[in-house]
Amino acid sequence: MSAAPTSNPAFAVDANGIPIESWGGKFERKFKENPFVPVLAGLTTVSLIVAGAKLRRRDSASLNTWLRVRVLMQGLTIVAVVGGSWWYGQMKHQKEAANAAEQERVLQRAGFEARLRVAEETERLEQLEAQVHSRAAAQGGAKGGWFGGWFGKGSESGSGGADGSSASKGAGPSA
Repeated sequence: MSAAPTSNPAFAVDANGIPIESWGGKFERKFKENPFVPVLAGLTTVSLIVAGAKLRRRDSASLNTWLRVRVLMQGLTIVAVVGGSWWYGQMKHQKEAANAAEQERVLQRAGFEARLRVAEETERLEQLEAQVHSRAAAQGGAKGGWFGGWFGKGSESGSGGADGSSASKGAGPSA
C-alpha cells in the first residue's frame, strides 16, 4: 500500500513519514533562527561580485579593498554562525528548563489537590462521626462509646455480667 498524499501541500511527507521541507520554508525557518547569517552571507557574495567586476576592469587598488571587505564579511558570517548556534542552544536549554519547571509545578499541584481531597474527606468523616456521637448522647441511651453499650458494657439495667449474675448498684464487693 502506498501512503496517501496529504491534503495540505505545505507539509509533504516522504516514505518514512518525515516531513519534507521546501527550500523557501527552510530559508524562512533558518532566517528566523539567526537573521545575521543570511544577511552577512549576502554581503559576502555582493563584495565578491564587486571584486570580480574590479578585476575585469583591472582596478587593482579597488580590487584589494573589495577582497578585504569579502574577508571581513566572511569572518563576520562565521562569528554570526557560531554566535547564533550558541544563542539558539541557550534558548533551547531555557525552553527545556521552563518546560521542566512547568511540568514540576503541574505535578506538585496535582499532588496538593490529591492531599486536599483526602483531607476534605477525612474532615467530612470526622464531622459525621461527631454527629453520630452527639445524637447518641442526646438520646441518652447509648453509653460506652461507639458500640453503644454492646458486649455488656455500660448497660443501664445493671444486669448482664459475664457469668450471668446480676449485681445491684451501690453494693460493695461481697466478702
